[in-house]
Amino acid sequence: MHQIDPLAWAPLLAASEAEGWRMLRRLMDEWRSGANRYEQPGESLWAWFDGHGQVVAVGGLNREPAPGRAGTGRMRRFYVHPSWRGHGLARRLVNAVLASAQGHFSRLHVNCESAASADFWTHCGFAPIAAGEPAERPARYTHARLLPQYQAA
Repeated sequence: MHQIDPLAWAPLLAASEAEGWRMLRRLMDEWRSGANRYEQPGESLWAWFDGHGQVVAVGGLNREPAPGRAGTGRMRRFYVHPSWRGHGLARRLVNAVLASAQGHFSRLHVNCESAASADFWTHCGFAPIAAGEPAERPARYTHARLLPQYQAA
């Protein structure tokens, strides 16, 4: 993704904020400031557009920030517009991001902020990290997935 057109993203952003989620506002702010453009090796940002050029789903992958583990990525900013849910878009986005992560990362993390999110990520092959494993689980991650065939980038 090379640019973010605010008009194309406006309905998705409004829907996320109406549901009380600020992750897309952070994505937009970080993109505008240049703080995060998903352009480091192995990183990616995926968007699904409807037939009218509007973004209806998004998901991304960043390298885990320092002092994180080497070879670890962070799945983030996944959101599907409420009117598009139930069509498999979230799963398609996850599969696209997982495919793009191959060869770049050995482990992926995600932070689930709701029971529904935790269920979704568990069905996508992410295992819950027990709260009693502080060395393994920084507060910002709830689930992890190991990737096969990792080769250092």
